[in-house]
Amino acid sequence: MRHFIRHPSDFPILVSSEESSNGDQASPCNISQGGLACQLTRGFSPGTAVTMYILSLQLDYRISGRVTRCIPCAKGFRVGIQFNDKTESFKSRMVEQVCLIEHYRRELDPEGRVLDSEAAAQEWIACFGSQFAKSFSG
Repeated sequence: MRHFIRHPSDFPILVSSEESSNGDQASPCNISQGGLACQLTRGFSPGTAVTMYILSLQLDYRISGRVTRCIPCAKGFRVGIQFNDKTESFKSRMVEQVCLIEHYRRELDPEGRVLDSEAAAQEWIACFGSQFAKSFSG
């Protein structure tokens, strides 16, 4: 069975190639150990080398991959991207966890619970850490 997690929409991902250096914003992504699937307004040919960024993080998140499929859909293209290697996959796992923890922290704020990043991380890991680990296990 394939496991994936949904990337939080409040952390937009930009996908760029040599042909689209400015990047195209991806709509909701499913991320797994081997790569991600997202929706883009423009298509990429299978085999195209791409770089993905999450600009709303205060980190230099940059990960590379290759387009494996690009299927037209109602709002553009459904694009599958495979990470280039295990190092890129590991980076994506760590950054995705940071995004999910920060998203969790932001969800608590309107409820009157204000946590710093460290406290939110500890709470998130206790509640969701094992489920997250299963999503990225082979």
